[in-house]
Amino acid sequence: MSLEENNILKLLIKNEKTWLKMCQDVSFNSRIDHKDLLHDFYILIHSKIDSKKIKINDIMDNDSLNKSFIYKMIHNLFIDTIRKDKDVLIATELSNILKADNKPYVDMEGIVDEIVNDFYWFDKKLFNLYRKKFYSIRKLSAATNIGHVVVWKTINNCIKIIKKKIDEK
Repeated sequence: MSLEENNILKLLIKNEKTWLKMCQDVSFNSRIDHKDLLHDFYILIHSKIDSKKIKINDIMDNDSLNKSFIYKMIHNLFIDTIRKDKDVLIATELSNILKADNKPYVDMEGIVDEIVNDFYWFDKKLFNLYRKKFYSIRKLSAATNIGHVVVWKTINNCIKIIKKKIDEK
């Protein structure tokens, strides 16, 4: 690593309070700890500088650090972290709910199952895949080769019908 790259990393560490505040702002009201996000940012910036994916001119702006560039990197890192953790978090939360002795949840699950059983076969199949396996319209669309607009409209209509029938009961 060159002297200039080393100086950039030292400047980053010198302004750690600023980056920590940015990480707090970006990860506000989420499960991702702002300190973990900052550490991941340091690792990311170091690896990108080392592999020459980021130019020094991108990080530096007239002898000072380019805060907007750094904010954008932190923000993108946060979004990438959420995307990676989203499926794991949903599966964990659902398994925790199912493990708990949660009779109202089980009763509601049974009510929803009864309503879904009355759906047209296509709607029933698509909604059950969405509810029990994919949790994502985009992933369901890719797995079934059905357009995401069709999947979205079908799931949305099913949810509206379920809400309406539950409100009637």
